[in-house]
Amino acid sequence: MSSIESLRSHVEGYPEGGRIPRHAHDWDQLALISESAAIVETDAVYVVHPLLKGLWLPAGVEHSIYSPRRFYLHTLYFEPGTVRTDSHPQVLGLDNLARELVLLLCTVTQPSKRGVRHAHALALLEAVLPEAKPESFSLPRPSQERARKLADYFATQPSDGRSVEIIAAEIGGASLRTFERLFVEGTGLSLAAWRRHSRLLASLSLLAEGKNIADVAHAVGYESAAAFSTAFKQCFGASPSSYG
Repeated sequence: MSSIESLRSHVEGYPEGGRIPRHAHDWDQLALISESAAIVETDAVYVVHPLLKGLWLPAGVEHSIYSPRRFYLHTLYFEPGTVRTDSHPQVLGLDNLARELVLLLCTVTQPSKRGVRHAHALALLEAVLPEAKPESFSLPRPSQERARKLADYFATQPSDGRSVEIIAAEIGGASLRTFERLFVEGTGLSLAAWRRHSRLLASLSLLAEGKNIADVAHAVGYESAAAFSTAFKQCFGASPSSYG
């Protein structure tokens, strides 16, 4: 259990197109994002960090964070392995109580200004965090350089509605058949499935901003709101309106 005196906390805003360069932390990190959603990138995975979901980043994992829109990070740091033992970045489904506890603890960054209620808040947060369940907001990142180049394009250009064949030929470096093999070998997903999941993850930040479903569907390459809503529910188990 962490002491309220040793707890580290940090709040920082980032402008439109803000990027946090690649880095790692010595301590485990729990972060909430507000005003938008962000993409967390490691060597092995893309993780979309939705609005007011908890992002767990274990100590030592190198990562960068990016969002095309303005966002704020509210972050707490815990000594490694004292709260959770996960070895990979995860999005956690925090309830309203847990989110409010994080926000409360982030409001006072100086240990000398923390009081009894902050100590109680920390104890309660550490009691509920181990029970928080991971949610499916991640996508494996291909390890092979040619496949990663194509994956990075799909992740950053979700509105490009051209066929996989055309985009793969433009990116170059391999035939479509080779790309399909590399994606299955490197991620366990077909090229088409990987692209579809990438688009749906990209939609989360737009929904968090309150954009209507039709506009979001178009922005991530779907021809209709109905087709987008069906794919979204199949992927996340909830309708797009649940994230707006």
